[in-house]
Amino acid sequence: MATPPQLSNGCRCRPPLTSPSLHTTSDSSGTCRSQHIESRNSSTESLEHPPPNVPEGEHIDSSEGVIQKHQHPDTLDTLDNTRTSSINSSQESLKSTSTQVCTSMKEKNAGTKSGSSMGTHSASAVPLPNTRWSHRQWIKFLSLHWLSAYRVLIGLTFIINIVVFAVLCKRLSLAAPLIATAANIFAAVFVRQEDLINLTFAFVAKMPSNLPFWFARTISDLHHYGGFHIGCAISALLWYTYFVYRNTVLFLGNADAGTATASMWVDIVTCYSFLFSIFLVCITAHPRLRVKFHNTFEHTHRFGGWTALIVLWIHAGVSSNSPDNTHMHANPAVWLLAATTFIIILPWTRMRRVPITTEIVSSREVKLGFPFKHMPYTSTMRFSRSPLMEWHAFATIPNPDGESAYIVISQAGDWTKAMIQNPPSHIWIRKPAAMNFLAFSPLFNSLLLVATGAGIGPMLSLLRSPAIAKMKKQGRTIKVMWCVYQPDAPHWQFVQDIIRNVDPEPRIFDSKQGRPDVAGETTYLMKEAQIEAVMVVSNPKVTREVVEGVKAWGGAAYGAVFDS
Repeated sequence: MATPPQLSNGCRCRPPLTSPSLHTTSDSSGTCRSQHIESRNSSTESLEHPPPNVPEGEHIDSSEGVIQKHQHPDTLDTLDNTRTSSINSSQESLKSTSTQVCTSMKEKNAGTKSGSSMGTHSASAVPLPNTRWSHRQWIKFLSLHWLSAYRVLIGLTFIINIVVFAVLCKRLSLAAPLIATAANIFAAVFVRQEDLINLTFAFVAKMPSNLPFWFARTISDLHHYGGFHIGCAISALLWYTYFVYRNTVLFLGNADAGTATASMWVDIVTCYSFLFSIFLVCITAHPRLRVKFHNTFEHTHRFGGWTALIVLWIHAGVSSNSPDNTHMHANPAVWLLAATTFIIILPWTRMRRVPITTEIVSSREVKLGFPFKHMPYTSTMRFSRSPLMEWHAFATIPNPDGESAYIVISQAGDWTKAMIQNPPSHIWIRKPAAMNFLAFSPLFNSLLLVATGAGIGPMLSLLRSPAIAKMKKQGRTIKVMWCVYQPDAPHWQFVQDIIRNVDPEPRIFDSKQGRPDVAGETTYLMKEAQIEAVMVVSNPKVTREVVEGVKAWGGAAYGAVFDS
């Protein structure tokens, strides 16, 4: 790990994060004060309330929560000001200069609302020193971003397919690319199957906590299995493109010779139909297109995938009647296709329509309860009002009675807005609930849970789980950080109770006073409390900043993948 540059006061700074950031200035007396620079990003609206509108050239003073004018507007977007860490090899030097450069955690805790036992903080007011990254730090930060576990799995899948092609290319029959295509499609579908996810996640979660840190940190990236899904899907497209090329050359030769039969025409038409279908599915799954046109992505992925599957069955039946090809029962590609079809049909046999109870949490959040016996902890389930058109995944929270569960929905789009403003009496659910990345929490000796807004929902399931109770009994450290609009409001009391049952002194921010630098606060608390791993549930931007910021320090950090 690249060592952050040493500061003159003995502090080490964390790698700067792009946004939101804290901007440090000095008054005439030379005393540092901080200014909270709010990043306007629409991706945050799903989990946090927007702060008051701030005119250009003004800022929210993080210590007072009020709008003030910038004396120097040209410094508004400075991004290289970073938080210092209170835990390093020069702690004594840090203590002697902390009043000038750093604010300790105790000083920040003193800024809570007077007379309140909730320990709610306004936006962070920690003065941050000016620092610059070394070349090694930049290289490491970029590698963390571009060489994530997700992308590594995509690359490994490509490498495996390239090696297979390189080894067999000189003796590949016409059927070989079809088998490779079927194998990749099967793997792409199977890796997302809920039963497989639960089996593998449960196996990893039950590993002993005394594993080497590097192993626990690596194995906990298992929730990036979506990278394997994408790698296999694109590999299937490439294999089938190669098959279509060879089949087209063969067909054109027969057509020129006048020996092309009706089955050959059907075969070549189904080839290009399947190629177009799978190409369309892959293109619409591109991250930017998926986010911008999510409904189109979901419909194309579902109906385009079904169309491709039907066309592939027609193609398999037609090609098996050719005298040069093997019969269907002896063709490995057909058996792989049959297994893929079974996996795709299985979830539709597990749908149930259940009644729901609605409890309005706020104007932007709603709590939906539904009957479900023995709902597993740290799990995610899919919900729908129109099963053929769309499904939405939400983390489930079991009720103590063991007979029901609930989810917390935050307004993030048309579907969630309709659920809040006009909730139905019944909803479709799809079993089983699939375990999520929070299930890996017991692998670490100390843990920091970070959430913003309704992202606290998945954390509640973890906080009430037997795994956390066991960790507390063993004396392991569990800290909670939560940023939300008006956390002291009565509708959030049930959340406060669950949090404080595990962490009596959580770090809770009121975003009404201005949003803090969540990534900076996370890194600071992680270093201050000697935390091994961080679990974060927030919007994509904050999740990425927290995970990359913590990993830049050599810690372990995990968040949702946002690939569906």
